[in-house]
Amino acid sequence: MTGALAGLKVLDCTHVIAGAYCSLILADLGADVIKIEPPAGETTRGHPGAPFRAFDFVNRNKRAIALDLTTETGAAVVRKLAETADVFVENYRPGSLDRLGLGYEALKAVNPRIVYASVSGFGLDGPYRDRGGFDLIAQAMSGIMSFTGEEGSDKPVAAGVPLSDLNAGVFAALGVLAALRHRDLTGEGQQVETSLLESALAYTVWETGLYLTTGEVAQRQGTRHRLAAPYEALRTADGHMVVGVNNQRLWLRFCQAIGAPELAAEAAFERPNRRVRNRDALQARLEAILAADTTANWLARLEAQGVPAGPLNTIAEAWADPQVQARGLLAEVDGRKFVRTPIKLHGTPVALSRGPAEVGEHTREVLAEAGFSGEEIEALIGEGAAAIERKEATA
Repeated sequence: MTGALAGLKVLDCTHVIAGAYCSLILADLGADVIKIEPPAGETTRGHPGAPFRAFDFVNRNKRAIALDLTTETGAAVVRKLAETADVFVENYRPGSLDRLGLGYEALKAVNPRIVYASVSGFGLDGPYRDRGGFDLIAQAMSGIMSFTGEEGSDKPVAAGVPLSDLNAGVFAALGVLAALRHRDLTGEGQQVETSLLESALAYTVWETGLYLTTGEVAQRQGTRHRLAAPYEALRTADGHMVVGVNNQRLWLRFCQAIGAPELAAEAAFERPNRRVRNRDALQARLEAILAADTTANWLARLEAQGVPAGPLNTIAEAWADPQVQARGLLAEVDGRKFVRTPIKLHGTPVALSRGPAEVGEHTREVLAEAGFSGEEIEALIGEGAAAIERKEATA
């Protein structure tokens, strides 16, 4: 592996998204990430009826080994691997790995320099510590679902992506990097933790700010901004576009671009606070004007005036966008395409060097690197404490 984190060894004892996304970021930055799975494989490898294998898209760029951690022998292998690891990432319910002898204190005993990252639904303490957590639950409990959706609707709507899962992974990776910096200075490892609930709440910056300042509870506003107008999706002759007019200078340019300079002088719309107060009337006036032309033509006029705006893309249209393509966010490996971690390090660029591994594909390789003899490895496989890639096992 190459990259800013080359030389770091990460043990990934995770499942589903949040923890795996943390270690994926570290892998893209150059760390050697070793995915530890049960012999049957992680559940996201085989959702019945799924049109694609979800596992692959948060676990490429990693090596994979298969161990039965419910056996003392399998757990002992992980402790052996931890002796030379820099980072251990897990996202089980608090206490689960402690019972297997794989909690922070157990791994710290064999390697005081290890950085141990724990991602859970609700955190390592508090009254909800032992509850299971999922993204949908975190979105609901954080309040996000209460202000997501169309204005006036009472129908709960979740964000279209698992934002608390992904945010928790990003926050955990950031915590790992900070802990590694501390270790560089002091020689001491530490435990890092974050939770889905806190990772969701941390993103409610405007809504929490509104509540803490005024006591007002945020409500659904569709695509509208809480502090500016027009800052929303607007209908055109052939679809929608989004505009971001968040100051008076842009408002004057916007009115000029759409051929309606008179709007800027109307009492109801001339100042930012009045536009927010009269946003329904403003939207109606704007969409009556925008109905006369296509999204593409309006966007060209707005761009000429320096007004931030964009099309409302499907996912297919987003990936076909020339700006997205120019930035090289997609990488191809083993004949498949994957999304790179969107961090641009110009000296040590993010790299994708391997696709998703099969269950146990690197078991022999990793255990040999850790000092296990060939006989010991075969014994571990024979007793079921370790497993190898299934197609290799039947060859």
